[in-house]
Amino acid sequence: MILWMLSKTLASEYSAYFHRGRHFMKIGIKEMIDPETRDYYEAFYDILRTPDFDDKSRVLKPSHGMKTIGYSKKKKCRFCGKDENEVSFNKIAHAFPECIGNHVLASNYECDVCNEFFGDTIENEYANFFSLYHSIMQIAGKSGIPKCKYKVPCDKRNENCVKYCVEVSFKDNMPCIRKCREVGDEYLSFSGNSLTISKPVGRCCPIAVFKAIIKMAISVMPVEELPLFSKTIAWLGKREHFNFYENKKLLVRYKMIPGFHVTKYPCYALYRRRKDVWDKPYMLFNLTYGCYSLFVEVPGEVNNSYGFEFEKMPFPPIPFYTSNEGIWDLSEKEISKDAKHSITLNFGSMEEVTDNSAMGKKKGI
Repeated sequence: MILWMLSKTLASEYSAYFHRGRHFMKIGIKEMIDPETRDYYEAFYDILRTPDFDDKSRVLKPSHGMKTIGYSKKKKCRFCGKDENEVSFNKIAHAFPECIGNHVLASNYECDVCNEFFGDTIENEYANFFSLYHSIMQIAGKSGIPKCKYKVPCDKRNENCVKYCVEVSFKDNMPCIRKCREVGDEYLSFSGNSLTISKPVGRCCPIAVFKAIIKMAISVMPVEELPLFSKTIAWLGKREHFNFYENKKLLVRYKMIPGFHVTKYPCYALYRRRKDVWDKPYMLFNLTYGCYSLFVEVPGEVNNSYGFEFEKMPFPPIPFYTSNEGIWDLSEKEISKDAKHSITLNFGSMEEVTDNSAMGKKKGI
């Protein structure tokens, strides 16, 4: 087993720069939003307010304290349609999963039965899909920051090997990387002052991941919009996962946000097409936290024929510098067994040290 400690990793300072190839990449908060993008959304969309959540920036700061949307009396679940006479509302139902760092926004619109169902199904799939990024970005969920440790295919594994081939932990905000000597570059690779960590996604249902994102959008949607998404809500409640559409893909566009703790807190925006506009997708949802900003069209019963516009329209304006932009197709029930998620850490220096921990005491390492 080899142990590395990285220092001065990927600039935690705002408005810092790091060198990547021949280019300098900005990190931190953008002072100016692209005017064309701003004008596009101002012309075609309104940002919907979340009832009972007064923060106009829609940033989920712990300093807000716990905020609960929805009436405290005569509660009715927007997912199953049942009220207090039929089901209980005793548990804290988070509008967004705790795994994204939401410890602020709860909902009276979700009963205990639906809360448990979503937590055991689509929200669990979402947490698994993004586990690498949640670990490296140190995003605390319900049980704290998830561990980044995983196995890789290896024909030399025996009873003397440690359980995990790769482990990433943090000490004084510096990453510590432990790996078996047999782990190849396809899982851990150095290039100059950068390290790319690639983790197998593992068993995961892409459709369930997409449904978890849509469930967040439905959770903060104004009540008057819900009738247009009755089929969507019913789809979310199905244990069997299938594509909502007959001839469209379930797409998630994303931008990566370089740096550690740049976004600090989750933030979101729900965009509804303006009433005088007809040739754009009706409802859009943008969620930003950790190292990602995610962007989806919320499937519904209104003008789904404009789906191809979603792939071409500008990414919503976010107040952070971004690097890579891409798109995930989450239309399938199963993910490829070879699928991996990767993240690159840029560092100032690296030290290889002797691993005297329990991980390194077994033979054959």
